[in-house]
Amino acid sequence: MTSERTELSAPLARLADTLRPLAGQRIALIAPAGGVKDERIDTALTVLEAAGIDARLGAHARDHHRYLAGTAEARLADLHWAFELDEVAAVWCLRGGYGSAHIVEQIDWSRLPNNIPLIGFSDISTLLEAFRQRGKCAIHGPVATQLAMPGETAEQQDQRTASMASLAELLQGRADTWPLTRAAGPATPIAGQLVGGNLTTLASLAGTPAALRLETDSILLLEDVGEAEFRLERSLHQLLASLNLDHLRAVCLGRFTDCTLADGINSLAAIWQEWLAPLGVPLYMHAATGHGTVNHAWPYGRWAHIRDAQLGWASP
Repeated sequence: MTSERTELSAPLARLADTLRPLAGQRIALIAPAGGVKDERIDTALTVLEAAGIDARLGAHARDHHRYLAGTAEARLADLHWAFELDEVAAVWCLRGGYGSAHIVEQIDWSRLPNNIPLIGFSDISTLLEAFRQRGKCAIHGPVATQLAMPGETAEQQDQRTASMASLAELLQGRADTWPLTRAAGPATPIAGQLVGGNLTTLASLAGTPAALRLETDSILLLEDVGEAEFRLERSLHQLLASLNLDHLRAVCLGRFTDCTLADGINSLAAIWQEWLAPLGVPLYMHAATGHGTVNHAWPYGRWAHIRDAQLGWASP
């Protein structure tokens, strides 16, 4: 690996520039779920080095155990190590996949500081919710290997750069606002705690100690990838049946990438509308979160508001 800026391709150079405001910060990289290819790790490290970030890779991040990033014990050890690293500013997951549920109940929460954020999405939704329940800091946003996605169009490169920029802004403590589209329900202003993530992952946790909990007024953000319409409705039914719906103030749908939907996102909105209408809960669409190149960062568990079809949160 080299720090020579000229060796980066133009798209990777743009990503390095986007993350440059974080130069000098120490960020730990871990793989708490699915296995990660070495070349994607290497590319991510190269971009972070070019941005001036002190990236530290977990000792087991390159491990493989079946389709997982090492055994549960190894992945848990890396998570504890990352949060105990001197002067660490954030812990960034390399990818999702599957496996977070294997370690979440074994985490020694006394070893994790409250103010160091864990960053990730997809299967990492399991950990983000667990962090929220224990008063720890969490960010739903791009994983580190999304710095290493080849073969994208110019538009996709622009979208990915914007997604990484949103993470850099959030790590600097800045507020943000997302435009939404109201699909159904009341248009009155809403406030609540931002929770959610990957629909299939969250549904799979229902009935377990790691299940999503609505403990106060909440805004539920959801996304998914590669699922058929009936599977999404099945997950929706399971998730709703497991929640305290008295606290549900709004649902916001992000991107449902490569999902088989009869009428695109509109058919999914129709399904959600049918389930939410009896509850009087408004439904919004087109939130900038998902498995594609549009995957902006949002502060998991922070208080936010929806006004005039705009989702926003204040600086901490």
